[in-house]
Amino acid sequence: MNARQIKKHLKKQINKLESDNNLMRQIIADSPKMQELYDVCSRPLYATHTTLSLQEFRAKRIVPDYMADVDGIIERTKQALAKDLFDGIKEHITYKVNTDYISTSITASIFIGRK
Repeated sequence: MNARQIKKHLKKQINKLESDNNLMRQIIADSPKMQELYDVCSRPLYATHTTLSLQEFRAKRIVPDYMADVDGIIERTKQALAKDLFDGIKEHITYKVNTDYISTSITASIFIGRK
C-alpha cells in the first residue's frame, strides 16, 4: 500500500470508531450511571510501581501425635493461632499443616508491607 491508501484506510477506521462512540453515547444518554461507568472504562489508568518490603508475623503451635488425626483439634489449634496474631489481620492469615516431623505442627503466617 502506498501512503495515500494507508491514509484512506486509517481515516475509515477513525470514522468507524467515532461512529461506534456516538452510538454508545446515544444508547447510554438516558442513564447517568451508565455514562459514568462508560467514562470510567474508557479513561486510561495510570499505575505507579514501587518497591515494597514485607514483614512476616508467625505463630506456631505443636499438635501431639495422638491428637493429630482428630479434625476438631486441628480446627481449635487454628483458632488459637489466629488469637495469637493480631485480631485485625485475621482475614489475611495463611495456615500450613506440617506432618514431616515427629509431631504434626500448624503454622500461621501473614505478610505485612512496609514502605
